[in-house]
Amino acid sequence: MSEVKAKVSKPRWWKPLWIATLLLTIVSGAISYFLLHVPVETALRAVAYAFVCIGIAYYIRVRSSMKVNRALYILLGITPIGFIVWIVLALSGVSRWLTTHLGVWPSIVISFTVPFIIGAFIGDWIGRRRNYRLPLSP
Repeated sequence: MSEVKAKVSKPRWWKPLWIATLLLTIVSGAISYFLLHVPVETALRAVAYAFVCIGIAYYIRVRSSMKVNRALYILLGITPIGFIVWIVLALSGVSRWLTTHLGVWPSIVISFTVPFIIGAFIGDWIGRRRNYRLPLSP
């Protein structure tokens, strides 16, 4: 009852893409230091942040799993969908109504948590409908 998964071959340009990305990050850090006169600490910090982002992108695209894909769908639900729900609540006057009836701090806590929790549930729902497969995944 165990199924053998066929290993999907990666395109030929896959490995050179990641190497070129890392090299271009280093070159852009050097250009920002030497030509743009950015302080060395700032240039190194930017290169380090870029390496972290490249590492996360590599992990998502190359070594993805069901748990990582679910976390991505939840995060992608929180960010745009939760923000849109927050904007709708702010423009509809619900936040002002909450402030008058509950006070300032409970209103702030509710208006900054509930929309993003709703966005997380919507993102998880979208991911479940897609079996947590990312777009353009093999």
